[in-house]
Amino acid sequence: MNVTILFTWNENGKAIFLTERNVLVKSYCSLSNTCSFQDCFQSCDMTNAAKGYLVDTTSNPSIVTLDGELSAGIGEYKIGKNVLLKAMGLGSCVGVVLSDVSTGICGIAHVLLPGASNNGETKYAETAIEKMLEDMIKLGARKSKISAKFAGGSQVFKHMNLEILKIGNRNARSVEETLINKNIPILAKDVGGDVGRNVIFNPVDGSMIVKYTKGEVLWL
Repeated sequence: MNVTILFTWNENGKAIFLTERNVLVKSYCSLSNTCSFQDCFQSCDMTNAAKGYLVDTTSNPSIVTLDGELSAGIGEYKIGKNVLLKAMGLGSCVGVVLSDVSTGICGIAHVLLPGASNNGETKYAETAIEKMLEDMIKLGARKSKISAKFAGGSQVFKHMNLEILKIGNRNARSVEETLINKNIPILAKDVGGDVGRNVIFNPVDGSMIVKYTKGEVLWL
């Protein structure tokens, strides 16, 4: 499948378009919560700019092409350069993004459990963040320029009151404590509640898109 990913923006908002064979097939738009068109690809300035770029690929300062996408499954992390990152289906899990916007190098971890692993399992928050950070630096990211955003950690079972069963809260707390201990600035977070999330990260401007299972979209 030949997918092209475009990021475009103007004074009103910004959007990511996934295209196949020069046809727009999916979008993430910062105006989606207020736009009556939603994902229908009706006529608007950003959609028209993307369609025009696909037809005539002359340089457009407000359009950037990304080099593909990577999705981290449960307990995994993925790193890349100038790629769209995803962690989908987050309930009590947390999607953690590390990025060095100056180089375009970024990573995303799909954290399942709090704490560290004795044998290097990256489903644990501390282990995943440590390994992802190390691999990003090997790839060329600069530690002093790396920042973090994360989302997830919902309380899937609403009526569970025992603290040990509140795995979402524990995951979010473990992620935050690890980032603080690593001196990584936390630029944004969206955690807790009782709703599932999908997380998408755009390395061009460092924006993290949180899409709730109930439909609302948050840009951080």
